[in-house]
Amino acid sequence: MSCREFINTGSCRFGDSCKFAHSASGSSHPSKPNYRGSDRKANGRIKEEQFGWFDEVLTPKGPTPKSPTPKGPTSKSATPGKGASARSRQDQQTGSQQQQQQQQNHPTKNNRGSGGNNRNQRGGEGRNDNCSQQNQVKPKVIYADVQRPKPIMDSSWKQQLPKDNFRFQSVFPTDADINEDYPEPPENIVHKAYDSTEHYLETHFKLLRADCIFPVRDAIQSYRYGAVDDNDMTKYINVRPMALLFANIGLVHRMSFFVEGHRVNWRQSKRLIPGAIVCLSVDNFEHFRFATVVERDLEFLQNPRDLRIGIKFIKPDSQLDFDPDVCYTMIESMQGYFEAYQHVLRCLQDIDPSTLPFQPQLVGLEHELESPAYNHHNQRIRDDDYLVESLRKFPEVLKKNRRSESQKPSKPSEVQPSVMDAMQRMLTKEFAVVQGPPGTGKTFLGLLTTRILLEQFSTSTTGAIVVVCQTNHALDQFLEGIMTFEDRIIRLGSRSKSAIVTPRTLYNVRMHYKDNPTEARNDNIRNSAPVRFFKMKDKLEKDMVALLEELAVEYAPLSKFLELGIISQEQHDSFASDDWVNFSEPEEAPTARTWLQAAPHLQDPHNISVFDDASLQDDYVQEIDEEELQERVDEFISGNLLDEQKMSGNVVNVKPSIVRHLNDASVGDVQPYLRIPNVHDIPGHKRMGVYKIWLQRYQTTIIKKLGELNEKFNIIGENIRAGFRQNDAQILRTARVIGMTTTAASKYHDLLYVLKPKIMICEEASETMEAHITSALTPTVQHLILIGDHEQLRPSMSVDDLKAFNIDVSLFERLVTNHFPYSMLDCQRRMRPEIRKLIRPIYKNLWDHDSVCHYDNVRGMVDNLWFLTHDEPDMVGQNNSHINVHEVGVAAKLAAYLLQQDYEPHQITILTMYAGQRLKIMEKLRQSNAPGANEVRVSTVDGFQGEENDIIILSLVRSNSNNSIGFLKTSNRICVGLSRAKMGMYILGNAQLLKEQSKLWNTIITSLLKPNRRFKIGNRIELQCPRHPEMISLVGLEAEFDQVQNGGCSKPCGGVFPDCGHPCPFQCHAGDHAGMLCNHPCGKPLQCGNHFCSGNCSDRCRPCMTC
Repeated sequence: MSCREFINTGSCRFGDSCKFAHSASGSSHPSKPNYRGSDRKANGRIKEEQFGWFDEVLTPKGPTPKSPTPKGPTSKSATPGKGASARSRQDQQTGSQQQQQQQQNHPTKNNRGSGGNNRNQRGGEGRNDNCSQQNQVKPKVIYADVQRPKPIMDSSWKQQLPKDNFRFQSVFPTDADINEDYPEPPENIVHKAYDSTEHYLETHFKLLRADCIFPVRDAIQSYRYGAVDDNDMTKYINVRPMALLFANIGLVHRMSFFVEGHRVNWRQSKRLIPGAIVCLSVDNFEHFRFATVVERDLEFLQNPRDLRIGIKFIKPDSQLDFDPDVCYTMIESMQGYFEAYQHVLRCLQDIDPSTLPFQPQLVGLEHELESPAYNHHNQRIRDDDYLVESLRKFPEVLKKNRRSESQKPSKPSEVQPSVMDAMQRMLTKEFAVVQGPPGTGKTFLGLLTTRILLEQFSTSTTGAIVVVCQTNHALDQFLEGIMTFEDRIIRLGSRSKSAIVTPRTLYNVRMHYKDNPTEARNDNIRNSAPVRFFKMKDKLEKDMVALLEELAVEYAPLSKFLELGIISQEQHDSFASDDWVNFSEPEEAPTARTWLQAAPHLQDPHNISVFDDASLQDDYVQEIDEEELQERVDEFISGNLLDEQKMSGNVVNVKPSIVRHLNDASVGDVQPYLRIPNVHDIPGHKRMGVYKIWLQRYQTTIIKKLGELNEKFNIIGENIRAGFRQNDAQILRTARVIGMTTTAASKYHDLLYVLKPKIMICEEASETMEAHITSALTPTVQHLILIGDHEQLRPSMSVDDLKAFNIDVSLFERLVTNHFPYSMLDCQRRMRPEIRKLIRPIYKNLWDHDSVCHYDNVRGMVDNLWFLTHDEPDMVGQNNSHINVHEVGVAAKLAAYLLQQDYEPHQITILTMYAGQRLKIMEKLRQSNAPGANEVRVSTVDGFQGEENDIIILSLVRSNSNNSIGFLKTSNRICVGLSRAKMGMYILGNAQLLKEQSKLWNTIITSLLKPNRRFKIGNRIELQCPRHPEMISLVGLEAEFDQVQNGGCSKPCGGVFPDCGHPCPFQCHAGDHAGMLCNHPCGKPLQCGNHFCSGNCSDRCRPCMTC
């Protein structure tokens, strides 16, 4: 067999003692090397010639060290460097000639990791020995000079900025953020203009970063001082690295961990979700390192004794400098979600102040507005008759907006003025703000505006319309509406729960083009992958694994120690035998073991390995062909997005480190012995310490090189992702509407930048932080439409204390507060008038459409609106959330009673202000025997924003002697909670406490007690029997619902069975008698004509037994 190193370079470090031939004859080393250990044992060493960078890595700069002269008999097994002095200069000069001859004799052998069209196919098929020599010799895969992809956005303007500019601040937590006093963030300026665009951007960056960092900082400091609050943080113990994954996003550590206390329902839990940030430490967080969760496979979370997740360390030097023998503690803040912050923060840093659109409005609060630049000359959208016709013809996409033909307007005068004003503003103003109070149809109007814009302007003029929403639910709803008139939409992000929208996610559209290459070509979609980078990635993975194996050797080759200057030439030559000079297997180095005889006994070397290469898949250690490359490409496509929650790549399992098992006590003070020329003069009890230092220095060099290769690995991944981003951009150009959440808008900001959209519509704008909207804007946006209602929910944040800095004031609210031009819809089509009056203190000019004045009364109830007051105390439950057991029971019983009145479960919703109360009510409904009770939706008020239902039961929870009402002081939550019902609204709470602690509640409750009309409040609620309307049952406690357990009253039913006419013998019940069994005696004549049936009426008559 020929020496590959000699063939490739014309020289060989092993000299004349190399086991392989330095000639043109014979075969080269196998082209498919094995890194699984057996190959190393069989040949006496790791085949360094299989990864060409090893020479460069472990050979120091400057002259090559003189090869050692062996003492004693020459070993049968050759060693690196040995005999090199005996090599003739002529051999070195003729090396290149021998290499050329070898390539001619074996043109297809030298092809590891190469590309080209002449790949060596399996079984030798497809080989063309008649090809020219230049086609036979395939190029090597070289990744040393790979560069990061060219950034899409120009950042050269940052070079002029001072180093302390916020754009150079880490978006990740730093040691200083945790250990030092955190600077007070600037205040969001609400009532006046900002000083400059730079001031504006810096303010929102620092505010948002504070909201991101504070929860992590508090969690770590709480742990340090023993003030652990399970509601704010979660602790995981016995955290150990189990495997290293060469994933698409870089190196990922699979960690095992244990959770103290109760078992976690990982399918529903929000713990350790991808994108969360965790902190690991071994010393009670005096020192720590951060990582993000990138893999959360439920398959690895089934066994509570063997839980596993994948994390990616934030600092590159933490990726490999990670001791597998140490047991870590890991904590996670339960407040905030890092993934939702980091992309927005980066976008804010990347905004060039000179290119930010709408600066006069965003920064200066200027009121002057022009038409969007793209539609200066379109008069059609300024024609009121056209707008009315569009409104008339608009498809009835939302059930609540359906109207009869007679209700549809036929001329401008028949359209509500506020609707016409809002439509004109959204279509003709470059910056449009529209407020839509509850039930006024702001989503409907947003859909209508979208359709008109699609009708009047081509994609070539405006690009795709970008629709941005705060929540996935609202985004799905809006896109479902758009799909009734436009199917060329694409949704970014994979968290759609809509069966209608899911097929139009970018991932699914991408897969559609992959399965339909003809259609892909027609739409100019390139399905080919950047194969060159995948080959680099594959080669680099192999090289990194080979280095990782070097970390696990028990007896490293002394030639490597010599090359790195760890030992001197004299020390190297002083070994009595050559055995250890080149071998890394202990059983093959008896002299080394003899030399270390004074050292403590080591573990069985077969069980000591930092990285267990036996876990490598077969296709990993072989040369991959083009089909395998394409499979890698497909894996990358399906796994390159974090929100796909997929992680693909080769896995190397982690085992304890060899260095760790060298007794620390054996090291001692060995510095004086490190340079003793003859190693046999080193005392036996000091040798293990000396050797450990040698080995540690050797491994430090390897780790340093691994860090360099890891950097290259990340750069190659960036290039691959950049290639697919280009392909995604081409796919997105086929869409007329692109939808995304505000978080996704920043995450995919580079795609938006390339697409150059001119129109952006932001639904739920009043619930969105200003930083999220600003970061979503690209320089090409000419038309921004904000739809929302600042009187309802404000933006949510992680740190309540930051409300003092106005972090929860949205751009929408800031503009309206400063009298920026906006339109307000004033006609509601949801609530019956008596329910709408509850929110009159908030919306004084809201009026009712005629359609809401004709709702049916709620069956089984005397009143359609009632406040059931009580003074039963609340308590603090799990997760520090408040619960009220009395309201839990009443809410569940009332829902069950309404179901008995022939309402469907989807017509009833139970709302509550607290998540803990929600869980208790859901548990109570599951325990109920009432049909359909378990299907009734229970939600927090925040989670029901933007939705409605026929009947709402609202549990307010708070009732105590501390006069504390918590969330119930917030007018925005009050507004949402009281405005979700269409037909019936039933409120459970302590009315007296609310009146005393809130002016708004005092106004609302007083309106329920007006003397000129029937009171709508009391400690009992009146239930009306549907069969006996005169029978009224008063209930206020859970047990009192037993008197109407059948949905009726205490009287006998009095009805008759429709099939037989017998009277119903049961207590009064809801519903008719269809399907009920009559137990009266039958009495029907039998076939014999002489006798009568003695069975029950509902039973089938049997033959006469008498006759």
